[in-house]
Amino acid sequence: MGVNSKGRRKLEYCDKTYYWNVHQDAEDYGRINLSIVSEDKKFIVSYHVAQTDYDKTPHIVVKGMEFAGLENHPHKGWVRVQTPIWDDRIVTPSLVKTIIEWCLRPKVQLIFVDCEGKII
Repeated sequence: MGVNSKGRRKLEYCDKTYYWNVHQDAEDYGRINLSIVSEDKKFIVSYHVAQTDYDKTPHIVVKGMEFAGLENHPHKGWVRVQTPIWDDRIVTPSLVKTIIEWCLRPKVQLIFVDCEGKII
């Protein structure tokens, strides 16, 4: 079954279709989140917008099974991984593409963080 594309923007990257949207998350203290999901639902991530405005480690929440570097890390449920610092105050298709590229690019080491961005 495909992804519900209603209310989401579409992005084509490396012959794969991704859908993304920005929304206020009532379950996450009203923070603004960027959600990205692939059409096959293997790639699912969530990113708090404007993390650069806060004094904490920027991170992404990996909800799907497709994420470079997690192949040898068995995990159940969501995993939070430290990200580079991006200019993330305004979400654009370019930022979404940058995040997807980073998520799919092989990494030497992943740094895991907790829900507050503190390194585990």
